[in-house]
Amino acid sequence: MKPLLASLALLSLVGCVHADSVSANLAGQTPYGVVNMGLNIGYLIDSRTESCLLVYANTAAAQVSCAKLKKNVPEAARYITWDVGGEDAPAPAASPQSTPPPSSY
Repeated sequence: MKPLLASLALLSLVGCVHADSVSANLAGQTPYGVVNMGLNIGYLIDSRTESCLLVYANTAAAQVSCAKLKKNVPEAARYITWDVGGEDAPAPAASPQSTPPPSSY
């Protein structure tokens, strides 16, 4: 009886999933910037969303800092046309709040 109840509960969760599909017309919009860094690795730069991604083997992607990419990869700088000035402002260094050890007088 427990396996039957478990499968019914699982099926009820699957039935609640709803997905919509949309499409976009990219004609006349700014193209993506692609900088190949070697076999199966590269950067994808999208000026529409002002985002930069590191893509590996066309299957995995991770967002990277556009400011650092513009600074360190000259080939990518021509695709990053928006202001990235304050994107990666360094955080102030944390000062340790240590108290001196008690004296043993």
